[in-house]
Amino acid sequence: MRILGVRFKNLNSLTGEWQVDFTHPDYSSGGIFAITGPTGSGKTTILDAICLGLYGRTPRLDKVTKSSNEIMSRQTGECFAEVTFETQKGRFRCHWSQYRARKRSDGALQQAKHEIADADSGAILESKINQVGEFIEKATGMDFERFTRSMLLAQGGFAAFLQAPPDERAPILEQITGTEIYSQISVKVHQRRTEEHNKLEILQAELKGIQVLSEDEERDLQTGLTEKQRQETELAGKMKEVEKALTWIEGMVALEKELGELDKKQQDFEKRRHAFEPESKKLDKSGKVFSLEGDYIKVATLRVQQDNETKELDGAIAILPEKDKACADAFSVRQAAEARLNEARTRQRSEGDVIKKVRVII
Repeated sequence: MRILGVRFKNLNSLTGEWQVDFTHPDYSSGGIFAITGPTGSGKTTILDAICLGLYGRTPRLDKVTKSSNEIMSRQTGECFAEVTFETQKGRFRCHWSQYRARKRSDGALQQAKHEIADADSGAILESKINQVGEFIEKATGMDFERFTRSMLLAQGGFAAFLQAPPDERAPILEQITGTEIYSQISVKVHQRRTEEHNKLEILQAELKGIQVLSEDEERDLQTGLTEKQRQETELAGKMKEVEKALTWIEGMVALEKELGELDKKQQDFEKRRHAFEPESKKLDKSGKVFSLEGDYIKVATLRVQQDNETKELDGAIAILPEKDKACADAFSVRQAAEARLNEARTRQRSEGDVIKKVRVII
């Protein structure tokens, strides 16, 4: 973590607005600088402004609440602290402020505000008081206690840091120097050593439980193994024969079951055939009728045709006298007509001779 600048207003004895830019060449060229001055000149106020801007509290003032604010300059109505810093995660600007009602010195204190923003874009990243501290802790890796023990030691705090137990100083020094990775490696190595040691103890215990055989015992076991393998081969052959026999038996059982089902079906068929026998006789008769049906239809047709022709013959016989009389009358009429025709022809010939003679005279 690197503090780039601090800006504050009306804190302790430093009234008005103040700003310190630690990126200025006067601070960065030498690498080391000191803030000096007589007691009460405001040296510690600059450090308080840094703590107040980041964590909303200072080593000398635990908390600033709506009912109590001892860091605001007397006879003023507002105060703020703003810190710009950077870490490996980016550049940030953290701002803390509080004011009195109508910003009058006699006004009631209002709720403090605390927010953190991106230093480059100005976008607000967090504005809730409780969550701003969590955000800063994630961004810097330090809470208020670690920050005041490592980055900013208050008056008398250096001696307390040196007198702290090693397990309290080690995490802070690791964060400052960036050597926390070695502690993590040490922990992993210790865990791995413990695991491997446990495995070794288990293997050693297993080795103690193993009994080494003599040559005679090994020979006897080898002979027994050979005999067991031979027996296994024989049993495997017998097992195959048993499996074949079992397969044959299963096939016979299946065939017997199938034969039983066929016998049952045959019995059912005989029962149904016997029950259908009367109907079968009817079917036989119907078959014979169907074989004569064609001849019967032909005979019936001929009979109908014969009846029709008989009726027509009877009708013709009934009207035959009338037809004979009509024929005789027609013959008489014909003879009379032929006689008149002959007379007409004779008269026509005579009249034709007269006309010829008249034409000759004319």
